[in-house]
Amino acid sequence: MNVAVLGAGGFIGSHMVQHLLHREEHSIVGIDITDEKLEGISGPAFTFHHANTMEAPELLEEVVRDSDVVVDLIAYANPSIYVESPLEVYRLNFEANLKIVEYCIRHKKRLMQYSTAEIYGKPAEGITQYTEESTDFVYGPVTKQRWIYAAAKQLLERVIHAHGLRGELEYTIIRPFNFVGSRFDYLVDAGSMGGPRVFAHYMSALLQDGPMYLVDGGEQMRAFTHIEDANKAFQTLIDHPDETRNEAYNIGNPANNTSIRGLAETMRAIYHEMTGRESGSELVDVSGREFYGEGYEDTSRVPPDISKLGALGWQPTRDLHTTFSDAMAAYLHSDAASVGTPPAVPAAT
Repeated sequence: MNVAVLGAGGFIGSHMVQHLLHREEHSIVGIDITDEKLEGISGPAFTFHHANTMEAPELLEEVVRDSDVVVDLIAYANPSIYVESPLEVYRLNFEANLKIVEYCIRHKKRLMQYSTAEIYGKPAEGITQYTEESTDFVYGPVTKQRWIYAAAKQLLERVIHAHGLRGELEYTIIRPFNFVGSRFDYLVDAGSMGGPRVFAHYMSALLQDGPMYLVDGGEQMRAFTHIEDANKAFQTLIDHPDETRNEAYNIGNPANNTSIRGLAETMRAIYHEMTGRESGSELVDVSGREFYGEGYEDTSRVPPDISKLGALGWQPTRDLHTTFSDAMAAYLHSDAASVGTPPAVPAAT
């Protein structure tokens, strides 16, 4: 097949391209505003376009038209941006992605749309897992603009589903649960507020002996997933086009469910194992308002039900220690440990 990976230069996208090239079964065309995470990832089956899809509609439509499967990874995926620039989040996560949906309909192409675990919102009382077809979506008030990311993703899913009901679109929706691995986000100066997601913040802190901030106490739960398990889940979906047509799937690892405080302690222990030195990083409580700004609201999360994808033969195999050991090794043993700056338009979901 010809596979178009939109957002190929992001964290998930770069790993996906690497995975597909290793399989040697498909031709891959990628689009993104940056190719830094694709360094060293190349091959005759891969073509990359350095472009912003919002500013290059003709190129985007051409890539969609010439593909068999379109994988849409384009999104802001950074809580600081949800709070600071909610309209930009809406425009990219909904309006720009809706244009991709329209091109897929026009050219009759299969869409694999990456959504988010955040679509489920706050777990209702008594909920022990998120299930694709039956779990209600519960969000905070409008004044907590942090929820605009989840709301935009939800609306996009609903529009995609509606087109599927009318027989206009074949699709598969993927809901990722906290994928982690090398090339994740970017490092910041220790002690910085806001910015990237929690793994990158804690990696920065460990490397610089800075504080590991526990937003609102760090009791929030997350189910972290190794990027290689995520790649195999994607492969399972793409290998079962009939069974996965017009369906939504959770991709996560319920066995890796831990609190953010537990994650900080795990990463400190792994850092000691890998370097032989005790980290000078201390756990520091901070409010969500102080860390992200006015309009932020944090929430706990229950693990995903992955039985639907499990019925197709996929199961995650990497435990929490392995997941974070592999991710941390990429920063401890390469020049990726240097402090960077956020990309202008993050393209990894």
